[in-house]
Amino acid sequence: MSDLTSLDPQTLATQLAGYDILAMQTALKKQTSSLQSQQSALTALRTAMTTFRSALTALNKTDNGMLQNTATTNVDGIATVTANSSAQKGSYSIFVEQLASQHQMAYDNLSDADIKNATGTMSITINGESVDIEMDDLESLSDLTSAINNSEDNPGVTASLIRTDGNVSLMFSSDETGAKNVVEIDASKMDGASADKFAAANQEVITQAADAVFRLGDSTKQYTNSSNTLDKLIDGVTIELTKKQEEGDAPLRINVGTDSTATKEQVQSFVDAYNAMRSSLGTLTASGSDGSDRGAFAGDAGIAALDRELNDVLRTQFGGKDMTAFGITADKDGNLTVDSEKLDDALKADPAALTTLFNGNDGLIKKMDKSMDKYLNSTNGLLKGRQETLDRQQSEIDSKTDKINTRYETSYNRYLKQFTQLQSIMTQMNNTMSMFGLA
Repeated sequence: MSDLTSLDPQTLATQLAGYDILAMQTALKKQTSSLQSQQSALTALRTAMTTFRSALTALNKTDNGMLQNTATTNVDGIATVTANSSAQKGSYSIFVEQLASQHQMAYDNLSDADIKNATGTMSITINGESVDIEMDDLESLSDLTSAINNSEDNPGVTASLIRTDGNVSLMFSSDETGAKNVVEIDASKMDGASADKFAAANQEVITQAADAVFRLGDSTKQYTNSSNTLDKLIDGVTIELTKKQEEGDAPLRINVGTDSTATKEQVQSFVDAYNAMRSSLGTLTASGSDGSDRGAFAGDAGIAALDRELNDVLRTQFGGKDMTAFGITADKDGNLTVDSEKLDDALKADPAALTTLFNGNDGLIKKMDKSMDKYLNSTNGLLKGRQETLDRQQSEIDSKTDKINTRYETSYNRYLKQFTQLQSIMTQMNNTMSMFGLA
């Protein structure tokens, strides 16, 4: 009789329980591997499409589209001039008579004690809007400036302390330039002694509130603007005035034109972004017929539909022109290329047509973005639906894993009990046979 007492019940139970779930584990491993591949492919697809969509957004900003313009001036130091994509080429001239300025005023001969002893209310008004500062709990000039600057009702004034030669001045500055932004201090609602103290303090105007004043060309008519930023004077052009001119100076001449180099960089950015996405789609949808790896989305009707839709958009005319008018064509593999010379010629002839093509209200970029939204929409996009399907499959796999673990534990405990009992019986039999000298 063989000696089974040396067998380990735990080892046997582990082996046999493992055999019981082997087929289930093999099937589950295959399902898990397939799901992981689909998850990776979906992530790669989403990343490629999101990256392309982000590139489209960057190329379709209101003030920075595909067409890049530049602005040059005949005189340095008078203004900083920039032109965005909507600017029309042309020449403009202005003469700057006066810069806009903030109102600044200062009070001398005020001390911390004056503020500590004050009661009542100080009112500060700018352009019809006011703030009331309660003086009763203030201990110093610093407390007063903090109360003004931190007030939710602050109408646009900044209070500060200026220290020179041992003296402290309380300064009030309007936050905005312009003649209408005058700082008005009303101490009449403070106690009599404090009101008198403010009235007697040396009040000095540091800078007057003023509008920018300028003329157009050789005209003598004056125009005003509350700030030194002229962003509505010429469509698409922003003029930041920095210095006034003197009579006899030449007018500031502004020339707006197409920046061909920067525009071609924008066009190339679009081409590169499109080709990068197309390359990713090509890998994911590869049929494998040429010996390459078969893509996870090979034969997928939804992805094929996206490819067709984008190709259709590329061939669509906007404003009577399609991309080929600007030297942008597709090669035999569907990748875009740019003919630099043809693009230059098109920009010289009609630069605004590039904006119409790409950045129009119903232009190519918006149509492409609309196509992408069908897939990337966070509410009802196709990729969201597919992700939900994969999530359900993952939940099913998790459930199957739990069932396999449960079955393993049940089998293991059953086998362990059986072999433990068998081992116990064999031990008893061996002991009995030993008693009779049969062992």
